[in-house]
Amino acid sequence: MAFSRLSFVASLIVFSSLIISSVAYYGDEANPENGKLIPVAVEGVIMCKSGDKSYPIQDATARVTCVKTDVYGEEIVPVSMMSSKTDAKGYFFATLFPSQLREGRMVTKCKVFLHKSPIADCDFPTDVNKGVRGQTLSKYRVLEDKSFKLYWAGAFFFTSEPTYY
Repeated sequence: MAFSRLSFVASLIVFSSLIISSVAYYGDEANPENGKLIPVAVEGVIMCKSGDKSYPIQDATARVTCVKTDVYGEEIVPVSMMSSKTDAKGYFFATLFPSQLREGRMVTKCKVFLHKSPIADCDFPTDVNKGVRGQTLSKYRVLEDKSFKLYWAGAFFFTSEPTYY
C-alpha cells in the first residue's frame, strides 16, 4: 500500500513537471552582445488543396495568438497579431517585438492559426498541421545576426469544401 502511494506521488510530480516545462516563454532570449531582448518571428506557408493538387495562395494571412503574462507569470489577456500577406509562394511572416510589451511582461502559449484566404474557390480552412486548432510554436532557431528568434509554423491548407471537425 505504501509503495502504491509513493509511486502515485512520484508519477504526479513527474507529470506536473512535464506540464510546467511545456509552457514556453517567447521573446525571453537576450542578445549577448547588447543585452536587448530578441524579437520573435513566425514563418510558414499557406496553400490551397483542391482535389489531388495543391498550390500556394498569394495574399492569404495567418493569425498568431499568445497569452500575455505579468511580472509574476500570471496570465493577463490573450494577444493576437496578423501575419503579413503571403507572397506568390504562399510564404507568410509575423513578428512580435518585446518593445510591444510592457516591462516585465512576457507572452506564452503561442499558437498559429489560418486566418483568411482571398480565393473564393479555396477559402475553407483545414486542420492540416493544426491550421484550425492552432499550431503550437515549439521549434525555433536564432538567426545568425541575432535579429529574430524564428519559429516555423509549417504548411497550412485551405480547401474548396468545408470540413467539419
